[in-house]
Amino acid sequence: MNSLNLILRASLFLILGLIAAAPLRADVNSDLAFTAFSNVDLNSLAGGKVLQARGGLVSFQRAITAQALYVLDATPNQVQDKLLHWNPASHPELKVWIQKDLPAKPTPADFSGLSSMPDNSSVNWLIDATSKLDPANPALQLDKSEAQLIGPMRSQGGDKKALFVNFWSQVLSDRVNHFITGKAASDSYSLSGGDINPLGEIKSLFQVYPKVHQEYAPLLSQIPVEGAPKLAPSSLYYDSFDVQGGAVLGAGAVYRFNQGDAIQCVDLEYYVCTGLYVSIELEQLWPVTINGKPETLVWRCDLVSTVNVAYLHGTERLASGMIMLQDVKQGIDAFRAEFK
Repeated sequence: MNSLNLILRASLFLILGLIAAAPLRADVNSDLAFTAFSNVDLNSLAGGKVLQARGGLVSFQRAITAQALYVLDATPNQVQDKLLHWNPASHPELKVWIQKDLPAKPTPADFSGLSSMPDNSSVNWLIDATSKLDPANPALQLDKSEAQLIGPMRSQGGDKKALFVNFWSQVLSDRVNHFITGKAASDSYSLSGGDINPLGEIKSLFQVYPKVHQEYAPLLSQIPVEGAPKLAPSSLYYDSFDVQGGAVLGAGAVYRFNQGDAIQCVDLEYYVCTGLYVSIELEQLWPVTINGKPETLVWRCDLVSTVNVAYLHGTERLASGMIMLQDVKQGIDAFRAEFK
């Protein structure tokens, strides 16, 4: 990131330096009107500062949210390319055990990476939970038909790791194909407290911020959230990451969309096997010029639906928001490191 602390020896050079350092995007605060940020000074962000806003108490009780704003020393196209292909598993501090890209129409064979997950207590917890899965009362987030798959696979023999790989390869493959073909509306998690529809959770999360929903409406109308799947995902993936000491498995899709001279990226993790229901990561990228160099202003919004936060109130719920801010900041720091 370029320094804005220019050492100048004459007033003429001072004036010229200030002109050069000033961002050329005069309407930046107008661009940010749908976000939690206002009166933003791009020059301070160019020095590496990250602005963050806690979501606070929102109407959707299962929601926890956070927003962030920062500048990257790269063009919007470079940033969105990195967003599409970045592998957070390369940063151990994020506790992402695996993230793998998928083809447009994945089959169970495309999830072979599950066999190479690290041997640690987090992953072993999920392997054990899978081996002990009760089809009649599954402790993991599955529908009844998915839970029934475990019986025939057990009868084939093999160790716990092989059962884990075979079972989740089938479940994740089906979930991905349901989503990209527009059939996710019928998918659910059969839980003791009542069924949860992941697509419904995604829709509810987008309604938390009406201005954000309006900003992304042209994109949402073309993907399997609020419309028919007209826009193909720019990336499909599956992953595993740690939640409170136990590994979870998930599947997601990333979409890219041009909004004027800005680029929108939407990462929908529409299936997670435990720990949380769904998560959404939004980025909007604007080209800015600071100190004569093309850079990118990045707005990020994270929205998560999870069972735990629904039971929190007042300061406890706000504290969970603070933890989310810390996690988001850690992710942003890791992502920015890719550009150094």
